[in-house]
Amino acid sequence: MRLDEPWPENELETLGKCPVCGSAERDVLLDGLHDMAFRVAPGRWTLWRCGGCAAAYLDPRPAAAFIVKAYERYYTHGESEAFRLDPPGPLDLRTRFITGVRNAWLNRRYGAKLPWALPFGWLLAGLFSDRQRRVEQLIRHLPPPKGRKLILLDAGCGSGDFLRTAGQLGYQAMGLDFDQEAVARGKAAGLDIRQGSLPGTGLPPESVDYITVSHVLEHLHDPVGTLREMYELLKPGGCLWITQPNLSALGLTEFGVAWRGLEPPRHLTLFEPAGLMTLLLEIGFEQVTLHDAVPQADFYYRQSRAQQLGHDPYQPGPTPGWSSEWDARAAAADAAAAQDSRLSEALTITGRKPA
Repeated sequence: MRLDEPWPENELETLGKCPVCGSAERDVLLDGLHDMAFRVAPGRWTLWRCGGCAAAYLDPRPAAAFIVKAYERYYTHGESEAFRLDPPGPLDLRTRFITGVRNAWLNRRYGAKLPWALPFGWLLAGLFSDRQRRVEQLIRHLPPPKGRKLILLDAGCGSGDFLRTAGQLGYQAMGLDFDQEAVARGKAAGLDIRQGSLPGTGLPPESVDYITVSHVLEHLHDPVGTLREMYELLKPGGCLWITQPNLSALGLTEFGVAWRGLEPPRHLTLFEPAGLMTLLLEIGFEQVTLHDAVPQADFYYRQSRAQQLGHDPYQPGPTPGWSSEWDARAAAADAAAAQDSRLSEALTITGRKPA
């Protein structure tokens, strides 16, 4: 299909109400959205804002049986550029020092045996609080296992990059993804990955200690059903970790339909922080926490700027239309989010199942 054609009508589903709270009260938030990010999905899309819970959702949207065609060019279909605790050498002096301090701190905290650790480097970790906060985000705020056999599920794991990280930090890590190609790649790398859907994992209740859902919830046709299933999968006292684009992001105000976090028609439902936190509390989670923002506006602003000018955001080379003025705007967005994480480009929330 050509991108300027409509999505086939017989492959669409019309909701007429919010998939989160069921309210029919709504207003158009953005109209005329199209696939600017990966340029594989035809159609124009409308994003509605719910008058009940303030979530935003596409309606109509591709039905679950047909949306796979919107993923023909996607992250899990290319080579990984994942965060690595064991980067292949050789490293330049600056990277060697930063990696050495970070891995020394992680080894001491988690009882890990990461390479490149700088002797007594953990003593210096406190001098780099901003970088330490980024590392905590990248390892998804995992608590130290402290000798316990903790089971982690990465729901929507792609080819399993984070499973390797969690395993290095002492977790028994397994992943779940619907993408057959990604699952095959992960299995070939020796990782424990199962093919399955969300909801509908097929895993037994109260079998997992920690669940991570990284940029997945917004893709799901039934986000509430998925969160309820995650709650049932967790052992008492277990933790759910979620990150996804933030409906309250400053970048959405800046770029509108070109904001990178929208990604229609793959992103079906988006939340603002208060709405997602309220939903988790209603499901039964406690200690629901919005984590401090980490700098991420550079990615969202660069990709949004490229999309705004009609360019492929993943094309190699300099970002089209980028200048020192945009550097300043992205830095200002990160500074505002550092003061109020409700404004960050992506939100990160954890909730704990009562013990």
